[in-house]
Amino acid sequence: MKLSRRFLVAGVPLIVFLSSLSASGQWDKKPPAEWTEKDAIKLLNDSPWGRTQTFTNPMEQYRGPVTGRQGVGNQQTNLPPTALHLNFRVRFLSSKPIRQALSRLLELKAKGKVSNEVAEQLKQFASGEFLEIIVVAVSAESDDTGANVNQANALLSQGSTAKFKNNTFLEIKGGKRMFIQEYQPPRPDGFGARFIFQRIVDEKPFITPESDEIHFVAPLSDVYRLDRRFKVKEMVYEGKLEY
Repeated sequence: MKLSRRFLVAGVPLIVFLSSLSASGQWDKKPPAEWTEKDAIKLLNDSPWGRTQTFTNPMEQYRGPVTGRQGVGNQQTNLPPTALHLNFRVRFLSSKPIRQALSRLLELKAKGKVSNEVAEQLKQFASGEFLEIIVVAVSAESDDTGANVNQANALLSQGSTAKFKNNTFLEIKGGKRMFIQEYQPPRPDGFGARFIFQRIVDEKPFITPESDEIHFVAPLSDVYRLDRRFKVKEMVYEGKLEY
C-alpha cells in the first residue's frame, strides 16, 4: 500500500511487521546499517523518540498444569498466575531515527533478499524530511491475543479526526498546546494509527530546542488514556532536533 504523499515526502509501499521484544541496544553509537534487531526495537519502544505505555489487566491469566490451556479465573494450577499486559507504542514517525529503525527491521527480516528497487525505497523512506507536519504513530501489542488487544485495536481503527480534535494534543513548556490536525486509522503497513499535527505555527516551528518537553496526550477511551512525555534535549540526532 502506498503511503499518503501528505504523510511522507516519498510515498513508499512497505509492509512492516514489528516484534514486541524489548532489549538494550547500541543505536546511538552505531550507524543504522549496523543496528541489530534488538537495537532497532529498543529505539522504537524505549528511546527519546519512542515510548511504551503499558496497561495491566487486573484479572490474572492462569495456565493449567496438564493441558497448558490458558484461562482466566481462580483455578488451581502448578504455575503462578501472570498479569495480562497491553502495550501501546507511541512513536514520532516523522523523526528520522524511528523511520531508520523501521527500515532496518525490514532489511533484517528480509535476510539480504531486498531488491535494488526496495532498497532505494527504504533509503528514501528513512531519509525523507517532514517539513509541514508532525506525525505520532500509535500501535497496540500484547503477548495475549484476547479481548484487551482486540479492544485497543478496535479503538484505533474506529478513531476519527472528529473524535480526537478537542482532546488530543502536543504540549510544550509554558503549557502551550497544539491540538491534532488530522487522525488516520492504522493501515496494513504496520506503522499504527497516525496522529498528525502542524509543524509550523505563525511561520515558526512549534517545537524548538527551548520547548524543554513534548507531552503527548490522546484519550482513546475512559480506560485507555495515552500520556507520554519526551525530553527535547534528548531528541537531537546527527546534530539535528528530530521529531
